[in-house]
Parts: sequence; C-alpha cells; structure tokens
Amino acid sequence: MAFIDEVNSSLASPPPSSQLEPSKVLHLRNLPEECTEQDIKSIARAHGDGDVPRVLFLSRKHQAFVEFKTLEESARMLAHSIANPIRLGTRVIIAQYSNKPEISTPQRDEVGPDGSPLKSAGDGGKVLLVTVTNVLYPVNIDCVHKVFQMSGKVEKIVTFQKQGKTQALVQFQTAAEAAEAVPRFQGQNIYSGCNKLQIQYSHLSDVTVNYNNDRSFDFTNLSLPPGELSLGIAGSSPMHVLGSHGRGALAFPTALGGSRASDGIMGDFFTGSRG
Repeated sequence: MAFIDEVNSSLASPPPSSQLEPSKVLHLRNLPEECTEQDIKSIARAHGDGDVPRVLFLSRKHQAFVEFKTLEESARMLAHSIANPIRLGTRVIIAQYSNKPEISTPQRDEVGPDGSPLKSAGDGGKVLLVTVTNVLYPVNIDCVHKVFQMSGKVEKIVTFQKQGKTQALVQFQTAAEAAEAVPRFQGQNIYSGCNKLQIQYSHLSDVTVNYNNDRSFDFTNLSLPPGELSLGIAGSSPMHVLGSHGRGALAFPTALGGSRASDGIMGDFFTGSRG
C-alpha cells in the first residue's frame, strides 16, 4: 500500500493509542484553522534535539504528521502533551504515535497544493491564506487587493491578526487564478525588504464577509454596510481609494526616514513590470 493511501486510511479511522507501537512519527490532530507548517515545526522543535526531519501538514484536515530523529524525541513530546496539553490558539492539540515508522514524501500528483493527501489529483480551491511577515507598512484591503488582482479577479478579502501574525483570506473568482497567484507571490516582498508574503491554500471553499471596510471587503456585493471602520492608510475606506471598479491611486507608504518603499511587488505594479 502506498504511503498516501495509508495516510488517508489513518485519517479516516485513527487507531486507539493503546494499540500503537512507539514510533518516531507523531500524528497531530485538532489543529486550528490558522495553524501553519511553521507552527508545527516550532512545537516539535521545542521537544526535540533540533529541527525535525519531516513534516506532512494537512491543513484542510487540521492534522499533521511529524517525524523526529529518534524514538526518545517523539516519546518526549507525546508524554508532554499528555501531562501538559499543548494549546495552539483556542485548541488543544491531540497527539499520538503514528502507525507509520517514517514519513515518505508524497508525489506531486498525490497531494493538494496545501499538502493535503488526495486519492486523485485535483485543484486546491480558490481561497488563499496569506501570512505577511516582517511587517513595516500597513496591511489592509487596499494593499492586498492591489497585489492579488494581478493574478485575476479578487472576489473577497478578509484581513485579521492571529497570535501576533498578520494574515488575510483572499478569494479569487476561479481556482485557476488562485493557482497562478501561489507561485507568483510566494516569498515575495510587497515593499522593498519588508512585508513578505507566505501563501498556502485555505481549506475554506468560500469566505464569509459581513462588512465592507478596511478589514474585510466583498467585491461582489458593494452594498454591504461598513460596520465599525478601522481607519487604514490615509484614513480611507477601500472604495474611496480603489474607486467604484476596484482601481485607483494608492500612494506608497513612507518610511520613518522619509524614503519610499517603491520596490517589491507594489513597485513593480506601478512601473508596469508585472501583470
């Protein structure tokens, strides 16, 4: 049986912990929606002797497999999770030994774009979870829309903070447009040397937007109320900046020293070298 089939089987009906032999691989469940592969690695690193060799992160299923270098390391994390439940966000992570001795990396056609195992190849959907690191300039609807509209028609955007991270859900009109955006913007800086993008597929098939303001916006329903506005760049709502068709002038933010961040993705957009 191929590893990917074994993974699908264990996800469907994980065996009781009492029936599992010790393994270097731990199966983690009940992961929160905002969890990333880096979160998993950080948790595992705290209980191991350095970086973990392999992680298979199944974001859509809120689960992951973590392979340690030794049985002692995996046993240490498992014992800790039982004595002191590991919390991530609002959830308690459930850990148990995997019935697999090691993680075999699935082939490209065996997993979705977010790493979730598939019985057959398929697209990853049209909603992206975007994490912005090294944030020096504001991240709001205007900024996110300007970037991702380069790859297609953006229908909805929701920005939020989770565990100190600046994140956004970006929904495209089609899965093909989302698929184009992932390799195009992954690891890129929105501005020169800062606001770096980390992109993965969300397990959501549709983003719920209740208000149109600088934290959330439904470009398919311009009649939504503004709710409680949180003033962004220049204290403007998204439609004031973007205009009635989602386009318009957006000034580059100015750094404390007075220099403008006119490089990165946004610089390319305004100079016409992208899209």
